[in-house]
Amino acid sequence: MILLFALTASVVSMPVYSAAKNKSNSKSKKSKNNEKQNVEVVPESVPETENLDVASEDLENSIRLPSQKRTYFYKIDSEIMSDIEKGTPDSIRSALVKLRKNTVDYEENEKVLINIASEIMRTVWPSEKITWDIPSVSEDNPYMGAISSVNQGIFDSSTGNVDFFATVLPALVLLKPIAEPSVYETCEQSLITALGMNENSVLANYLMGVLQEKKDDTVAAEAYIKKAYDADTEISEIALAYVRILRSNGKQNVAASILKNLKSDPNDITVLKQNAYVAFETGNLQSAELYVARVLQQNPNDLEFVLFRARVLIEKNDYIHAVSLLDMYSRQDNSSIDYLILRAKVQLDWSKNTTAATETVEKALQLYPDNIDALMIAARISSITDAPVAGKYADELAAKVLDANPENEQAMLYALKGLIQRENWLEAYSIGKKLTAQGNNNSELVESYVLICISLGKTTEAYEYAKKQLEIKPDDEIVLQAYVLAYSRFGSRDAVLKYIESLMSASSAKMKSYLYYRRSFLQLTEENALADLRSSLISNPRNSDALFRLYEMYYAKSDYRKAQYYLRQVVAINPNDNSVKQLNEALTKLIK
Repeated sequence: MILLFALTASVVSMPVYSAAKNKSNSKSKKSKNNEKQNVEVVPESVPETENLDVASEDLENSIRLPSQKRTYFYKIDSEIMSDIEKGTPDSIRSALVKLRKNTVDYEENEKVLINIASEIMRTVWPSEKITWDIPSVSEDNPYMGAISSVNQGIFDSSTGNVDFFATVLPALVLLKPIAEPSVYETCEQSLITALGMNENSVLANYLMGVLQEKKDDTVAAEAYIKKAYDADTEISEIALAYVRILRSNGKQNVAASILKNLKSDPNDITVLKQNAYVAFETGNLQSAELYVARVLQQNPNDLEFVLFRARVLIEKNDYIHAVSLLDMYSRQDNSSIDYLILRAKVQLDWSKNTTAATETVEKALQLYPDNIDALMIAARISSITDAPVAGKYADELAAKVLDANPENEQAMLYALKGLIQRENWLEAYSIGKKLTAQGNNNSELVESYVLICISLGKTTEAYEYAKKQLEIKPDDEIVLQAYVLAYSRFGSRDAVLKYIESLMSASSAKMKSYLYYRRSFLQLTEENALADLRSSLISNPRNSDALFRLYEMYYAKSDYRKAQYYLRQVVAINPNDNSVKQLNEALTKLIK
């Protein structure tokens, strides 16, 4: 029994065996040094043990022989390997401290490992300093070959995925600016395999998050980057990547919290930029402008932030200074999508020049046909002018946005306006119904939906809807006007006249003008209708609805000159409405 246990202990304590050694033992004895060298080779097969007389089945089951495959780094301490696979700056430093020795004493695989660790630090964590000597090493191995390819912007597919580093190193190409999107698929497969080998590697999770961000899958990116961030919150590259992705996913407050806790140089330009973006996106324009100023103080020629400052100023309605910055930017680049969008906004909101805005946004759509911001501005312009932009009307432009994001409410509102202008009532009703079902009680939507229902003969629905909205927003004049319109179609003439009269005394001049205008439709004689319309214009001379109704009445009487007198005033009030312009041009030809 003593002999049995001695044999067993001998078998268990030996770290590795080789088939070659088992055969050679029968021929000659090896020296202790040769024996030591043989121990360092991992076996292809389990050594023979049939000569062991094992008395107990439990004892037999307790013996476990090594079965893992040999790797290039199998001689190196597993803790060192684990630290470098983890891949954080601290774990890499810790591993290299354990590995440290005189350069001449390093084995070749140790030199390769130090070079791998150094490349990870240099490429993945550029904010960290390399404080150790990097030994020279032959490039005649898959690891150094992969590193060489990465620095040329190439994914090295010849490494064979034999271990974690051979698998993950080629994916470092993701962090090289010269890398093409064509490498994304192979990088993803490589990282999936690497994470299968070590799912807790901060390095692999971070790289996978970066890849998903590049592929615009920010939901997947957030999951990977969060895992990396939770493992080490002190790494600035991970924290800043997490902030970017959180911003993309609408989690600005979480992003702000991470930036606040990030230990970094207060003048770090990358951190200042992220703080500027977060402040802007959370509506803190004053803080955003301060961060932008600090960035431009360090780098006045940073075109990205010259343009971003213009964007902040536009949001603050400081158009004069914003235009100056846009002019400065355009001297370097007048075709970037961000520049074209901001220029179109200034032309539309400040200059009120829809012609110039149309030209700008059409250029944007020519260069970037699927850009959502450009499509939205184009739809907005078309809804204002009742004219096509880039050959399409508001509803057609908005439809492209809705293809990408079916729940975009603003796009649905633009589509609604376009459909109303083209009197496509059935499609307008479908979109309006969807918006109202979502609980949207935007005043303009209430007005539009009531008009749509009335145009389709759904007077009861129009009245019930307007009544409900007025109960919710009793002080909103647009909603009140929508209710008056619906009630004038639903209720009896006498009841409606009585209700309008009850509102007159307490109404504002603008509301009183609308009430006179609406009452003109209920009058039984032309004289009384004209009197109401004149009263409407006394209360609000710029009531284009009253002016247009006067044009219609005089046109019906063939009094074209008087009709044009009122129509020209409508054109002056709505200079961007092409449909009114066309009517005026036709009337001018008729008079001549």
